[in-house]
Amino acid sequence: GDTAVRFVNADVLMTGDVFRSIGYPNIDRNNGGTLKGMLGSLTLLVETAGPNTTVVPGHGAITNRAAIVAHRDMAMTVRDRVSKLLSQGQTVEQVVAAKPTADFDERVGNAAQSAGRFVQQVYAELRGPATR
Repeated sequence: GDTAVRFVNADVLMTGDVFRSIGYPNIDRNNGGTLKGMLGSLTLLVETAGPNTTVVPGHGAITNRAAIVAHRDMAMTVRDRVSKLLSQGQTVEQVVAAKPTADFDERVGNAAQSAGRFVQQVYAELRGPATR
C-alpha cells in the first residue's frame, strides 16, 4: 500500500494508497503509519510528478499532480484545525462533531465514510500516547 512507482518514459506515477483521489487519507496508525510520514510521502509525490504527469491513485479516478498538491494541502489544513481544537481541550468526539473537514467534504468525495476516521486519526496522533 505504501509503494509508489514512477514510469519515467510514460510520465505516469502510480501512488499506491499513499494518495487517493477520493476520500480522506488513511494514516494507518495500526501498521506504523504516521501523519508526518503521510505528509512527507505526499510532498515527495508532488516533487516527483511533473506538470503533465498522469497520476494513478490507490483509490479513485486517474488524475494529475495538482490533485496531489490539493490533497496534501487539505491534510495540512485539517491537521492545523484539529491541533487548534485539541489545544482548547476538546475531546475527540467534540473535534469530530466540529467538522474540521466540512469545507473539503464535497470536493474530496466519499466524505461520509472517511472524514470522521481521518479526523480521529489526526487527533490521536497529535494527542500522543494516552496518559494514565
